[in-house]
Amino acid sequence: MKNFILLSFVFLITYNVCSQKYTPYYFSNVEIINDLQFLKEKCTSIHPKFLDENFSKSWNNTCDSILNTLPDSISITDSFVLMAKLLSGIEDTHTGFNFPIEERQKYMFNGGLCMPFTILVKNNKLFFNQYFSKDPNIQLSDVEIVSINAIDSQKILSDLRSIVGVKNRECGDHAVERFFNMGFWILYGESEKYLIQTVSSDSILTAKALTNEQYFSLKNQYPNPQQNQYKLAFSANRKVAYLSIKSFLGDDNFYTFLSNSFDSIKQKECCTLILDVKNNPGGRSCAVDSLLNYLTNKPYGQYASIGIRVSDEIKTLYKTKNQHLYSIINQLNEDVIYSFNDSALLHIPNPKKSLFEGDVFVTINERTNSAAATFAGVVKEKKLGKIVGHKPTGEHLKYYGDYLSFKLPHTKFEFFVSPKEFIQYGGTNFNAGVEPDRYHLSKKYHSLNFSYPSK
Repeated sequence: MKNFILLSFVFLITYNVCSQKYTPYYFSNVEIINDLQFLKEKCTSIHPKFLDENFSKSWNNTCDSILNTLPDSISITDSFVLMAKLLSGIEDTHTGFNFPIEERQKYMFNGGLCMPFTILVKNNKLFFNQYFSKDPNIQLSDVEIVSINAIDSQKILSDLRSIVGVKNRECGDHAVERFFNMGFWILYGESEKYLIQTVSSDSILTAKALTNEQYFSLKNQYPNPQQNQYKLAFSANRKVAYLSIKSFLGDDNFYTFLSNSFDSIKQKECCTLILDVKNNPGGRSCAVDSLLNYLTNKPYGQYASIGIRVSDEIKTLYKTKNQHLYSIINQLNEDVIYSFNDSALLHIPNPKKSLFEGDVFVTINERTNSAAATFAGVVKEKKLGKIVGHKPTGEHLKYYGDYLSFKLPHTKFEFFVSPKEFIQYGGTNFNAGVEPDRYHLSKKYHSLNFSYPSK
């Protein structure tokens, strides 16, 4: 599944900055109309939400309003913001635009500048993550940001959420963090310096923008506090193991980490396992299966049902990719959903010698999304452990996933649309996430000191 908007900092490779000034390309009214109509046709014919008459009418009215009020010409950056905001109205973390990397490269290679800091989003507020400065005495990590260039942080957060795929929910904030440098530029333009008001000081911090070379020279001197994706720790008495899983990407490191971790947990005879999937944006279903295989040896399904909206595009895909599904949906009319129920989605775990059979607690928050939310739902449904957190997971029980990719004919923006409807476990309200069983871990776990094994 596509977990979030496909963004990359590939544009920040070390090239010499040219002296030529960046000038954005402008498209005609007719070109943008053609692109919007193409976008509209693909979304309405593929995404399952458009089978809801009320939603379809509202979204189409918004699209038509944009079509009727376009200026004579519009820049490539403003075009992206316009279309990304429209697509985010679908409120689907798996439907959105890829950032136009080529345009950002063009900007950076022609005298462009970038922010000297990265941010975190916590409790609907902006915080410094890293600040790249030649002055080692400037310590801003985890300091709350009130405004940047006199733009209120709440407006910045709202504007960025509106172009990363989910405009009204916190589950898009992982993309906001990754997208912040690029997003601020595309929304508010270039800045040679950033005037930052923080909660901790009455004075304004002036942060000078950096070239590529300056950015990487400084960045490489600072360890990223958010870098470690997987962690294992043990309490002093070795009775409690703590596993932090920040992604279900499912790379080789992940599978090796799980194998080694559960071998260590079994060897130390731990009787309690705390699995932390807070701020986990998701990943691959097979990675979820790999973790669940250490928690149960009984058959389970990750979803109550999966529905595929029938369309010409999905028929074309399955004709070559999945002959069995194609033979089924090819007989169906378009604009219906073909659903699999839980009995067709059972997974038989691979036997594990290091199967954990003690007490399990899974900690979640509002940014536990996609595959991570699915994992929490299975744990709750199959009674494999208790779900702990102050809020439900960010991903709703009914969400949309997988994707079909397209490129707009004129702007060449790449976008992706979900053709599938997933209904996962973890509650009864489809428009909410997996509900926690309790707000806090028991007091006996609060005073534990965890140590990390040496590598």
